Amino acid sequence: MKPNNEPWTRAHDLALVFLALAYGADEELSDEELATITDVLQGWREQFPADEVQEVVMEALAVYLEDEDDREVLRSIDALKAQLTPDERRRALEDLVRIAEADGVLLSTEQNLINRLADAWEIRGDGKRLIEQTTVSLEDEPAWSLLHDMGLMYLIVAHSSDNKISEGEIAAMIERLSDWQPELAKEDVRRVLREALAFYSEGPDSEALQRSVLTIRKMLPIVHRLVLLDDLAYIAQADGPISALEQEMLENLSQAWGVGVRVNGNEKA
Repeated sequence: MKPNNEPWTRAHDLALVFLALAYGADEELSDEELATITDVLQGWREQFPADEVQEVVMEALAVYLEDEDDREVLRSIDALKAQLTPDERRRALEDLVRIAEADGVLLSTEQNLINRLADAWEIRGDGKRLIEQTTVSLEDEPAWSLLHDMGLMYLIVAHSSDNKISEGEIAAMIERLSDWQPELAKEDVRRVLREALAFYSEGPDSEALQRSVLTIRKMLPIVHRLVLLDDLAYIAQADGPISALEQEMLENLSQAWGVGVRVNGNEKA
C-alpha cells in the first residue's frame, strides 16, 4: 500500500516501474541496479538531493514488495502514460534499458518487460530499437511477448468448449492478432500463435495462466482490454454461438481485467 501520510509523486511512480523491471526480472536487486535507479531518477528533477532520491526509492521498494498482484505497478504505469509526454516516455524507456543493462546482460524477461511497457505507453517501436542497440549481452531465450499472452487467451477460449481448435478459429485468431501489430508479416503472427500453442499444449498450471491474465491487465489500457474481449467473443463464435462455458470464461476475464462487461451469448460482441 502507498503511504497515506506522505505525498506520492511522479518520482515514486518512476521508481516503482524501474524497480518492477530490475527486481521482477530475476527477483534480485543488485547493487549496480539500485545505484543506476538512484542515478537515473535524480535526473528527473532539478536539485534532487541524493538522500531524498534514496528515500523515494526505498518507499517505492516497500510498496513493490507488498504489491502481490502488481496493482500499484499498474497504476504507476497508467499514471506515467497520462503524465509524461511521448518524448518523456521515450526517456523513461531509455532509463529502463540502462537499468536492465547495469548487470551486463539483458535478460529475455527484461526484454519482454521493455517491449510490453513500450506497448502500454504507445511507443512500440522504441522498445525494439533500444534492445537492438544495446551494447551488453542478450540472453538468447525466445522472447515471450504481450502478443503471445493475447494469443494464449485466444487459444484457451477456442479450446474450452469442445477441446479442439477448428480451422475457422485459427483463421479468426490470425486475423485479430494481426490487427494488434499490423507491421508484422502474417508468418510472424502465425509463429507467435504456434509458440503460444506449444506452451498451452504442455498443460501450464493455473499460476502460469494467471500470470498472462495479470500481464494483460497491467500492460493494456482499459480500452484495449475491451477490444481484446471483443476479439475473444469473435473467436468463440467462429465455430458457432458462444457456449455457456465460453460465456463464463469471457465474463471471468472481464472481471479479472477490471472492465466489468457482461458478454451476451446470443449476439456478436
